[in-house]
Amino acid sequence: RAEGQGVETRQDLLYRDEMGYTFGETIVAGQKGNATGGVLIFLHGLGDTGHGWAGNMDQLRLTDVRFVCPTAPTQPVTLNGGMPMPAWFDLPQMGPQMFTNIDWKGVEASAGHIHQLIEAEVAKGVPSEKIIVGGFSQGGAVALRAAMKCKRKLAGVVMLSSFVGPVDDLQPGKIPTTNAQVPLFWGHGDADPMVPIMFGKMGADSLTGLGVPVEWKSYNGMGHSSCAQELNDVRTFVEKQLAKSVPLPSASEVESMSVKDLKAYLSMKGKNFSGCFEKSELVNLAKSTL
Repeated sequence: RAEGQGVETRQDLLYRDEMGYTFGETIVAGQKGNATGGVLIFLHGLGDTGHGWAGNMDQLRLTDVRFVCPTAPTQPVTLNGGMPMPAWFDLPQMGPQMFTNIDWKGVEASAGHIHQLIEAEVAKGVPSEKIIVGGFSQGGAVALRAAMKCKRKLAGVVMLSSFVGPVDDLQPGKIPTTNAQVPLFWGHGDADPMVPIMFGKMGADSLTGLGVPVEWKSYNGMGHSSCAQELNDVRTFVEKQLAKSVPLPSASEVESMSVKDLKAYLSMKGKNFSGCFEKSELVNLAKSTL
């Protein structure tokens, strides 16, 4: 583990999934302790690493939020002539096919990795309703699917200079209802040469058609990058979504919690459960907070 200038490299969060994808290091920035404000898990774009966006998170000026920036697997990328580079999934040659011919195996593996990171934050006592998932470019496409297919309720999604691709897998009945209408912020530059804004708007409109509340923002003259105004708009969105109160569970919901979720809930409430050896003891302690 290396530390410096408020950024921490978590080698212990390296993850190899059952399909053989080996994900890189996860960079943690911002609030290292009890992230009372919530957590933003943010995925970089093609060829980048978690360091790239972790260094930008201080511009959001969210002092009580933890930023978790994972790194994609290094794998051959068709768009890069088959040469290996960090990529959440393979991309074909430039052109409209880049937004329709999706490497679903890679998307699924990467979304699974994000679910692992969500579970790691919940285990630390962060309510899932205080977690936002976001990403830049292809990272946004993965963040969207990780969120909408997550069984835990999330606070929102951030997509920057991104695309959706076919939405057949996001139709009602194919995803859990938990995040079927998760609030989503989409920022896009009108001078983007890599993901032209028309593909971004098409994706946003397709999500709106599925009932997703999309906040669309375009930025004059911005290319395939970000800008101060966009980051300010992201901050406003994140603050708004994380400020929403997390409802207390009912007594029956507490009784149905797993031991793992009970401990996470009690940690979030600041309760010491070290003397609890039976699940019933955890349940009674959790009920005392209602």
